[in-house]
Amino acid sequence: MYLSVKVRLCVEVMRALTNDGNPVRLKKELLEVVQKRLKSVELKVAKSDWHSRRKPIGCGLTIHPGIGCPLQCSYCYIYDMGFSRNATSYSLSGLQLVAALLFNKYFYPTRWGTYLAFGSVTEPFLPNVLPKTLEYFKAVGEYLGNPCQVSTKMIIDDEKVDELARVSGSKLSILVTVTSLSQYVHLERRAPDPFKRMELVSKLRSKGFKPFIFIRPLLPGLKAEEVDDIIERAKASGAYGIVVGNLRLSLSIVERLTREGIDIAKHLKIDPSKLKRGFVDVRVDSNMQSLIRERALKKGLIFLKRACCANTVSQLLSGYDDVACPSLCFLNEEACEKSCPSRCKVKAKGEPKHLNFHEVIREILGSDEYEVEIEDYTMYVKLKKPLRNEKLAGFALSYLFRRRVRFTRQS
Repeated sequence: MYLSVKVRLCVEVMRALTNDGNPVRLKKELLEVVQKRLKSVELKVAKSDWHSRRKPIGCGLTIHPGIGCPLQCSYCYIYDMGFSRNATSYSLSGLQLVAALLFNKYFYPTRWGTYLAFGSVTEPFLPNVLPKTLEYFKAVGEYLGNPCQVSTKMIIDDEKVDELARVSGSKLSILVTVTSLSQYVHLERRAPDPFKRMELVSKLRSKGFKPFIFIRPLLPGLKAEEVDDIIERAKASGAYGIVVGNLRLSLSIVERLTREGIDIAKHLKIDPSKLKRGFVDVRVDSNMQSLIRERALKKGLIFLKRACCANTVSQLLSGYDDVACPSLCFLNEEACEKSCPSRCKVKAKGEPKHLNFHEVIREILGSDEYEVEIEDYTMYVKLKKPLRNEKLAGFALSYLFRRRVRFTRQS
């Protein structure tokens, strides 16, 4: 008896996913499977979509389950980028998104592949966007297995929390945004109040998720008393920790925040000429960051400086002890939190053991004419012949192996 096309394709996916020691080869095998399931016109749309070309940033490759947002938070930058105050769900199906990612030269599947960050230019749990968000989580889980992260201010009911757990698994990194408990009425007029967001944290925790409170942006002028209140409520809600994030400014954001009583000029030294040229990312105030860290650790919470670290820690808490951040933030003392339980720097020293080392290198270089030396956190790859795209190969090797990569040439 012949297997149905659907069952046969599922078998092919499972067979491909067992080859997770070589994400480069797996990517090719998965693309062959997906191409059988989509029509030619659907593949054409997926291949031309921005997800097929976008390069990962610090938190990962941004995934858009929707475009635009009606919440209109005073500090939000998407409106300066031309996005609408109305949200629409994204046009790609879940399988098309998978195809677009597999077409992307920067993307690799499996948990050692590319981190995926959902939202970016929308609120992914908006009622009309949430179905697409869930569809994308399900497709990524079934076909790719990449670490996923989502940040939200929205409240979802118990039924949707259950569905989220079914389609994404408890390894999904969820950041619940809370910027202020005293000024949210002015800063986030259309968003659910942060006290209800804390209730969502409790629901997520009860379903096995490892939620973090995301203080992003960390607004200037936040008082110590409010920091204590946020951390107290985070602890009581069952949050695993606190993540802080930068403030992105433009002229219009400065104007909006000033109107809402946040005197940016008083707290920050801003060069207006820079704002006229576009966005300026304002680093988290070091004194306030230290205060939040101190209070969070005292309460037994995990403190992190970057969203990608929360994604890594969520995997660690789910039983993956070998995880490490692909952004290599752990090599920057300012970026990496010393108390972070993932201890990436310890695991990223010496020869990588988590993938088929030389097999992956040969796949990326397209040749076996090389030599490799490992020194601390750096891979020195001695090439015996020129590479067509050395920059792309270096990016892929660094991302997959969680090491610096330096190319040298045989003399």
